Amino acid sequence: MTESRNHFARRVNRALDDPKLQKALIGAMTGLRGRRNTAFESFDFAKGRADLKRRRQANLDRLPELLEQFAQRLAAVGGVVHIAKDAAEARDIIGQICWNAGNELPPGKRMVVTKSKSMASEEIGLNDYLENLGMEVVETDLGERMVQLTHTHPSHLIAPAIHLTKEDAAKVFGTEPTVEAIQLHARESLRQKFIEATVGISGANMAIAETGTIVLVTNEGNADLTTTLPPVHIALFGIDKLVASLDDAVAVLRMLPRSGTGQLITSYVNWITGPSRSADIEQSLTIGVHGPREMHCVILDNGREQMLEDPIFRDALTCIRCGACSNACPPFMAVSGHQFGGHSYNGPIGLVLSPFHHGLEDADLANTLCVQCNACQEICPVDIPLPRQILEHRRKGRKSLRKRAVLGMWQRPRLADALMRTAAPFSGLVPGTPRLARTPYRDRYHDHDVDGEPLTIFASCLADRVWPEAAVALDRIATAAGFNVGFPKEQWCCGLMAANAGDFTTAHKLTTSLAESLRNSEGLIVTPSASCFGAFTMDSPEWGEPPDAEIRERMRDSTRFVLQLLRSNPRLVDREDMSLKIAYHDSCQTLRQLGLRSEPRQVLELAGYEVVDLPDIANCCGFGGSFSLEWPRVADRLARWKLDAIAKTGCAVVASDNPGCLMHIAAAARKRGQELRVAHVLELVAEQLA
Repeated sequence: MTESRNHFARRVNRALDDPKLQKALIGAMTGLRGRRNTAFESFDFAKGRADLKRRRQANLDRLPELLEQFAQRLAAVGGVVHIAKDAAEARDIIGQICWNAGNELPPGKRMVVTKSKSMASEEIGLNDYLENLGMEVVETDLGERMVQLTHTHPSHLIAPAIHLTKEDAAKVFGTEPTVEAIQLHARESLRQKFIEATVGISGANMAIAETGTIVLVTNEGNADLTTTLPPVHIALFGIDKLVASLDDAVAVLRMLPRSGTGQLITSYVNWITGPSRSADIEQSLTIGVHGPREMHCVILDNGREQMLEDPIFRDALTCIRCGACSNACPPFMAVSGHQFGGHSYNGPIGLVLSPFHHGLEDADLANTLCVQCNACQEICPVDIPLPRQILEHRRKGRKSLRKRAVLGMWQRPRLADALMRTAAPFSGLVPGTPRLARTPYRDRYHDHDVDGEPLTIFASCLADRVWPEAAVALDRIATAAGFNVGFPKEQWCCGLMAANAGDFTTAHKLTTSLAESLRNSEGLIVTPSASCFGAFTMDSPEWGEPPDAEIRERMRDSTRFVLQLLRSNPRLVDREDMSLKIAYHDSCQTLRQLGLRSEPRQVLELAGYEVVDLPDIANCCGFGGSFSLEWPRVADRLARWKLDAIAKTGCAVVASDNPGCLMHIAAAARKRGQELRVAHVLELVAEQLA
């Protein structure tokens, strides 16, 4: 049954209102990010990522060949490969293997199946299936065991019980609420299950074609017992886990523990090649000496072949399941993986995978929780373009009535103009809502009589209507530098907000209209909105026929434009007696799409300010265009975290180069009653003009 938007919204609100969940998520996410950053201090992330991406893409090109080679190598050492086209076939195969293994049990004795952590088994709904066949299925990973006993699903790819506190775990196990008591109870209660088990089921982090080896990367030791004590071992994994060589597997190992848990290497790395065997007695090969006498590898398609053939989604199959994208995702930290993802895979990668494994509707509503901040791709150890892939699914997903109404207005500039002018005097009256400018920049602009090089301002809809001070400041700076500033008043929107809402058709109409309004402009086209610069010059070809190349080539973001001005003409500003400290907020597009980190800070420093970086809590302020309209409470939570980070700096002024971020942070500060000046970088530079 398809979940309604209202039901999903109630789940999101319950997560936001749960103090225990919020405490668990913030502690876990910030801790994982911190440990990950420390782990990469000793290893070149960019170099490792480029190497691993190259290897993983090369593996995808050879998948049929690698599958055949793996099957041959495993068969040569006594193992068996089973190919499952979908979840139902995988369940049937595993059920039959378990059934055959149980033939030796005494009559009336219930078969015990132990499992180490396996997201593929969650994907196919294996536990319920085996239990319906009369088997006792026991999850042995501590987090998975907690999830199993609470009758829920994993909330994180590598930390399934990240949503639970130790008090929750103690209640599940019936112990004292201490880590030691919980671990002791799990150890004692599971030991006998390992011994009784007839079948042990694991996943696989890698499957090496040249040797027929599966690799398990774990920390607890439960996977060792699951794969060695029972007489039958079944490994379930997707075809995407195949790698060509030991070298490829080692490349994964260099990146996986660092990215996932912040470890240089995990406690256990198991390399399993077929069933247990020995030739110690007269060199006669014997199978199943201490370990399993049977090893079965069930290799799952379940939509992966379809992904492989899709040029947009193909790269998602290079995923090594480290969970780093979830750790970096601000909305994930606000609402948890039970909301941010499908019923098995969660986090940003879950939004991409779920439609292929379970249909578009499985993560349709969760997809709208993505703020398109690009943090997931920035941290991904194989550089998967997750934001673009999420948008592709969003194009086909359901759109809320609120979102459709706003987009309908936005593609009619005259209607939008009239409505915004009418609403401006009343905007911001409700705490936490943004203020519209009573006098937009287009009403403030006047022709300049400057005998200089022409320059055109593209204000962007937000700078024009919400933060005109940024466009006014750009006008003043450019005029002071000798430019003759122009402003074509037919300009409106770059289309980014529509694209972020999954409406590429409207986005293309808007960007085409903008290009037409700028066609007869002269000189460089400079915008105070970094995200709009990125949208027009970099994103727009994804929405349809790209705008005129000549216009895109003339477009500049204001940060690099002003930085060049100040470097070439330091006397443009007066730096005397300046000691004001400015907290700087990196807008997501500036930092991750345009790659500008030092540049806006250099602009402020050249203007005489001291720049203070914000501590990590949530990198995104929560605006995200239509995201803040659709999920205002989630956006507000991210903004509150941002205000907390600003407060820790002790600064009374925060700056950024993106009008949307400024609008959102300013509204949140007014709602909280926090005394804070929110200013565009250009405003602060203009105040220092000589």
